Amino acid sequence: MPSITRRRALYGAVALVTSFAGCSGETSSGSSYPPEDVDNVAIDPESYSLRNPRSEPTVWSGERPTPGEDGTNHYWNHVFVTGPDDAANVSFADVPGADEARNFLDATDYDTTTVYVEQSAVQECFAPELCYVEWSETEIETSYTRRYRDVDVACETDVEDVVATLVRIPAVIDPSDINGYGSSHGSRTCARRNERIRQRRNASDGGAHP
Repeated sequence: MPSITRRRALYGAVALVTSFAGCSGETSSGSSYPPEDVDNVAIDPESYSLRNPRSEPTVWSGERPTPGEDGTNHYWNHVFVTGPDDAANVSFADVPGADEARNFLDATDYDTTTVYVEQSAVQECFAPELCYVEWSETEIETSYTRRYRDVDVACETDVEDVVATLVRIPAVIDPSDINGYGSSHGSRTCARRNERIRQRRNASDGGAHP
């Protein structure tokens, strides 16, 4: 069981970082701006996450990625699944939940939906929760909140896992058109982050969206 002292120390460190970040606790990667068309957004989309305690790819399409020349595993990548053939070409690391992730792909209606997979390093004591995904013809951006894992989960503050998130985007997307990616992570709850995106949508169309 993780020590209370370490958890409190971690909380204090996060609070300190947040204060220097303008009280928002936001970090981002990829594109600096979300897609322009805010109508193309799915709030609390259907998704499934896999956690890998090893520094290696968790989901990949085709041949398993190999370490780079520097010996590191480049697990930050994006996988698109647009149909059953793509799904059959996807592989998963030997981690808990891999069978459920396979079922998630197989149960997707690809006539109206595209599965987008992104993976990145996450501190061992935290778990990302997907709030929404935005997309345009050329860009995709995701937004996550960061929460502590259950207190009975042993973790260390200086250790990272690789988390892959499979997201059902309710649209048919041509992966060859996508050239911009973005992802934001912060301490705000999904409720607050989703309210912010609703306000953007309402401002863009005079309040037509609920």
